[in-house]
Amino acid sequence: MSSLKVVTIIVFTLVVGALASNSFDIIRDCKQYYDLVDYNGPVKYFSTANLQHVRSTVQSKVFKFAVLGPGDGHLRYGMWQFPYDNDVMEIAIGGWRNTKSAGRRQYRTADNRYTNYPLAEVQTPNLLSPFHPLMFVLEVFNEGRVEVRIDGQPQPFLAFQDSSQIPANYMAFNKWDRDLIFFYDCPF
Repeated sequence: MSSLKVVTIIVFTLVVGALASNSFDIIRDCKQYYDLVDYNGPVKYFSTANLQHVRSTVQSKVFKFAVLGPGDGHLRYGMWQFPYDNDVMEIAIGGWRNTKSAGRRQYRTADNRYTNYPLAEVQTPNLLSPFHPLMFVLEVFNEGRVEVRIDGQPQPFLAFQDSSQIPANYMAFNKWDRDLIFFYDCPF
């Protein structure tokens, strides 16, 4: 009888252990981008046409990405791989020391001077964490609307409209001043 109890306990422990979730499971099969330059550094844009996990509709492109870090992650996208002397869209996630998030159009010159045109800014205290990644969904609409939501939530926490209708043909990540990791091209 006691050996049956031991076997039952072992099986129960194995089943419970297998069902336990890990906060890093959300980044399974995502690509990792960790060599981030600071805000004014030379970011490397990559083509979104080469990504495997992008949802395209008649009206929009949808991307999943996650951020692991203490705050101040920046995602930029635009029409060109080298968008200097052109506009790009910039989304700050957990900016201002992890207190706010923002969307803005940015014009950056070849000598790296920039002008930001704020489009939306919302309070998002303690949104990011250096201990577990948080998954986001970015939807870029053809007519210029942009929505960012936490994966699994129906409503965006950041949404704005931009008349320049910049497409997400190329994308880049950077940081303000603290190290963080972006996970991108995540499966839906």
